[in-house]
Amino acid sequence: QIQLAAPMHDIGKIGIPDNVLLKKGKLNESEWALMKKHAEFGYDILKGSKSSILKNAGIIALAHHEKWDGSGYPSGLKGDAIHLYGRITAIADVFDALTMSRPYKEAWTINDAVNLINEESGKHFDPSIVKVFKQVLDKLLVVREKFSD
Repeated sequence: QIQLAAPMHDIGKIGIPDNVLLKKGKLNESEWALMKKHAEFGYDILKGSKSSILKNAGIIALAHHEKWDGSGYPSGLKGDAIHLYGRITAIADVFDALTMSRPYKEAWTINDAVNLINEESGKHFDPSIVKVFKQVLDKLLVVREKFSD
């Protein structure tokens, strides 16, 4: 179900004003506090669904910014306390964010993104998920190319 649920991880951004969401510069403290609420907004949107896919999407929305070392948000969960789907989606989300152009930044190279993910193994990311990510990266890149705009 993760393949169907994970694409909804940022649905809570619908509750973030465009002037914050699309800001080209660095967010100020209050803007950053608002942006971080998208995880909870997404969970609130999806949690009451009768669909198991949407319930899992809600779990992912809530957990995808938690960090392996406990320094993430919204709950500061650590290690295995973070739902597996959230740990997987966290890597996919960061990889995508780094390697795609955004209004406020240029895309990173694949190698630079993978290097950062390696550096963050055990801190931001679950080391076992990082290992699997690296094992399947070539396949992921083929799929990504197939479905790119």
